[in-house]
Amino acid sequence: MEKWKTDKIIQDIELKGWSYQQDFVDRHTLESLSDLFYQEFSPARVGKNQLLQREESIRGDWVYWIDPLDPPSSLKFATDFLNHLKEGLNQAFFFGLRDFECHLAKYPPGTFYKKHLDRFEQDSSRGFTFIFYLHSDWTEADGGELVLYDKDGRILETIIPRPGSFMCFLPGEFPHEVKISHKERWSLTGWIHTKNLY
Repeated sequence: MEKWKTDKIIQDIELKGWSYQQDFVDRHTLESLSDLFYQEFSPARVGKNQLLQREESIRGDWVYWIDPLDPPSSLKFATDFLNHLKEGLNQAFFFGLRDFECHLAKYPPGTFYKKHLDRFEQDSSRGFTFIFYLHSDWTEADGGELVLYDKDGRILETIIPRPGSFMCFLPGEFPHEVKISHKERWSLTGWIHTKNLY
């Protein structure tokens, strides 16, 4: 990934706390990733630790967790970029970001994720949220928008998940939701933590 992409993200984070970049992943790379989304995914759950449960009235996506220390070769571009971005963010803002975790996510038609924060009450180590949108085709009519809110519940931005785009934000600052998808929506989603995970 070009250095200017990292620089633009850092500028956006300083200005508004989030960044959305289109044309971040090229079409050839997107097409090479399609096989990853035909593996055996698990239903996403809500809660933490022993309280994890499937609740389709809250979220309906399916996930496949990735080992950041041994990712599929086709995702190395993403893990390499995340390590580079982590260093840039730490240099610019002294965030103290360390390890990241991530999963592939599939939203089948008709599914959504209601408004939530990416930080747990008892664990605030998620320091940075990131999303690579990895489907190869998408229009506004396909839905699946990411809606960012401020802490007073006002809509700040509605993001259309354009193919190959990249979204990131400060997880404790922005409640957000995924609107209903009208066709299958693919992404690589995760968090950079302020603690060691591995």
